[in-house]
Amino acid sequence: MLQARTFILLLWLGSAMSQSLVVDSTPSHAANTFSPVRAMGAAVDRLGLGVAEKELTGPMLQVLLDSGWQSISYRQNTELHAEAWHWNPRGTWSDAEKGYFTGSATPAETIRHSYGYALPHRGTTRAARGGTTYFSRLTDGDLDSYWKSNPYLTRPFTGEDDSLHPQWVIVDLGSLQPVSAIRIAWAEPYATRYRVQFWTGGEQNPRRSTTGLWQTFPGGTVNDGRGGAVNLPLTTFQTPTARYIRILMIASSNTCDNHGAADRRNCVGYAIGEVYIGSISKDGEFHDLVKHVAGTGQTTTICSSVDPCTKLRISMRRPASRWVSTSSSPAA
Repeated sequence: MLQARTFILLLWLGSAMSQSLVVDSTPSHAANTFSPVRAMGAAVDRLGLGVAEKELTGPMLQVLLDSGWQSISYRQNTELHAEAWHWNPRGTWSDAEKGYFTGSATPAETIRHSYGYALPHRGTTRAARGGTTYFSRLTDGDLDSYWKSNPYLTRPFTGEDDSLHPQWVIVDLGSLQPVSAIRIAWAEPYATRYRVQFWTGGEQNPRRSTTGLWQTFPGGTVNDGRGGAVNLPLTTFQTPTARYIRILMIASSNTCDNHGAADRRNCVGYAIGEVYIGSISKDGEFHDLVKHVAGTGQTTTICSSVDPCTKLRISMRRPASRWVSTSSSPAA
């Protein structure tokens, strides 16, 4: 171990070039300090609903602490799946029926708990557990339920035009299918400007591939949407085959959903009750390729964002989960 306060390490890179690295260990020259035993540790991520109560308590917790990882923390990754989360138990709900939660920016004590609540307006399909809260509301067969985008991505909160933060939903038909029409059962607020598109990359997942692009159907441009249930012919001649269909939303009606106008977050963004994709026959009948099931078996969908509101018009089947954070006692 070097005891000198200053030393110079010369790295000769060939005969024509040299570099010098100067390390100054003078205590008074320190720009910042940290304690390794406090700053370094381990994190547990992506735990399922209720798992934390079992694995971060009792014997399992002791095994983790005995491993020498110092502090152990966990992160709820639920905001993109089936539950809302807030990192700080100190805060307020928007109304007596919970609604939106706003955590305090100045907690008065160590944060040791995080809470998860089911999101009623989710739009991403996830393997349903007991047919409860994990399925998408876009293809659940229930027009009274709906997906809604995150209100915090709209002008009142970003200060920018909504077109700079377009929202979208993608429907995965499972295989290449001929698609010439779409039916969208809009909820409130609905899109006044939107595009219906198909992925040209075939079976390649558009989220993981650069082998294609999103192509707007010839009849897929809408600039004066008025909500309600819309049957939209997408092409009248050559019918493309596609696996992935996207609805890209650019401008909102800014009308209020069924939670009311008392909270402006209920009146911004986009909401869709159900999506149907397929074709329209000459007699006007819609032939649907989408499987509408409230649970496992529904056609897969994924959304750009989801409304963190937890207030329900329908009853929640699963209570909130409390996740307990834990840590060892690091040395001073």
